[in-house]
Amino acid sequence: AVALAGVAQTPEAPGVLHCTNTGETTWFGLARAVFAAAGADPDRVRPTTSAHVVRPAPRPAYSVLGTTAWTAAGQPLLPPWDEAVTAAVRLVRA
Repeated sequence: AVALAGVAQTPEAPGVLHCTNTGETTWFGLARAVFAAAGADPDRVRPTTSAHVVRPAPRPAYSVLGTTAWTAAGQPLLPPWDEAVTAAVRLVRA
């Protein structure tokens, strides 16, 4: 939220900006990180393929939000995604 407030005060920021933490992972990796941060066994999370998930529209096999436009607009990088997951789980559990 703090990062979004900063870019909202930058009227010259061009186009679409993705406000996302640094690094990349899969939905599987994210789920495992949430389990681990919550103190649950991440090995309980099982991988699957997109072929097993029904979606209303086709999705690309590899799709990562980039930070190039964000940093080009003079915005600071956010912490790594896994650190953000740990912090968010802590907040939810507090």
